[in-house]
Amino acid sequence: MRRPIVWMMGALFLGFSSFGSLYAADQSSSQDSSKARENMEIPQTGDQLTAQQDNEVLRGKLVKVDAGMYTVETSPGRQVSFRSGKTTKFEENYHGMEGDWIEAVVSPDMHVASIKKSTPAYIWEGAVLKVDGDAFVVKDDSGKEIRLQTGSNSKVTGSHKVGDRIRAEYTPDGKVLSLKPAPIMRGPSGG
Repeated sequence: MRRPIVWMMGALFLGFSSFGSLYAADQSSSQDSSKARENMEIPQTGDQLTAQQDNEVLRGKLVKVDAGMYTVETSPGRQVSFRSGKTTKFEENYHGMEGDWIEAVVSPDMHVASIKKSTPAYIWEGAVLKVDGDAFVVKDDSGKEIRLQTGSNSKVTGSHKVGDRIRAEYTPDGKVLSLKPAPIMRGPSGG
């Protein structure tokens, strides 16, 4: 009777010692894999990729910064607010100062993907009312009109005629930096 008990005690001892070494090996491998996960980029889902495609570049003068909330004048008299978060990329460690001109990549839910200092430029989006050589008269959705002048340094994508919806980045004095077709508005006023 004594012999089976000794065998059982030996088996239990070997089992526990094997379990202990397996547990220690598992802990070190899980630490290694968690370190690897920290250094590895996580693949994005389709929803995340679609959201990135819908991100919009906003340029303008920074009017107010308060607890991660940025208010930017995107054109004279028009302000937009958006929020930074844990995933916001602050290019060159720039966090924004009131009065600076900035460029921000903003998601449809108004969260900042990235922000950086920029050259003075506003953004205007609306329908072309008149084309006069290199000048465009554009009316935004609120009915406000603006005259924009293209030049040799303007980056114009496509040709634009009366009735087209465009998006322009322009300097405070009305010189166009870039001009391209704008997406059609969705919702109550845009279909």
